[in-house]
Amino acid sequence: MDKFEALWAYQEEDMKADAIAAAIKRSPTRQKLEKARDFILDRQKQYKQIEEDVAAMVDRKDIIAQAITRSREQLGALQSRFEANPPQTAEDVKALLAEVSRCRDTIRQYEVEISRIVKETDANEKLSRNVRLEAANAKKSFDQLKTEYEEESKSKKGDLETQRAKAKEIMASVDPALLEEYETIKKHISPPVARLTHGQCAGCNTSLPSAILSKIKSGALVECETCGRMIIP
Repeated sequence: MDKFEALWAYQEEDMKADAIAAAIKRSPTRQKLEKARDFILDRQKQYKQIEEDVAAMVDRKDIIAQAITRSREQLGALQSRFEANPPQTAEDVKALLAEVSRCRDTIRQYEVEISRIVKETDANEKLSRNVRLEAANAKKSFDQLKTEYEEESKSKKGDLETQRAKAKEIMASVDPALLEEYETIKKHISPPVARLTHGQCAGCNTSLPSAILSKIKSGALVECETCGRMIIP
């Protein structure tokens, strides 16, 4: 067996192994399993975000509560000042009332914001419970699907291992340089090797110039300029 025939024989067995692997990946059970996994990851991410939002709201609520306390203290101080030193002129009364009004407006605004935060926190906690429940149910489904998939793919994985072993046995007879080129090309296109058929690359059906045909027939390593495959006679 010459070097190109050995490479071709290896590709045939390697492609059979890849086909089995692809069939395993296309399994409906596997697809459901991956969908369940993605759903769980999404719910975990959502739950984490809710926790961060609630924590931020709690911190903001504490800050506002402190601000309300300070505003009430200022209001109390204004009242004490009024009682200790009542304003003597209309302008002084007007200025004091304006300060009192600002304090009360500030307190009302803070109280409205706290009310909003409490409602949003309650809503987020309810959402958090629902997310945890959905994730827990999805985990049960995931575990069941995983068991089904492992049982389903057991025989197919055995077939894959057998086929990989066949390919590996032939691989030992392939020229290392050709094998390296094969693996490099396979990352971009599969199968990576094509036959020369009626003056064309059988991979993409591109007609080749006579100079390239001569190189291929002489045993030189040639890659198709169109599809990038190795072309062998």
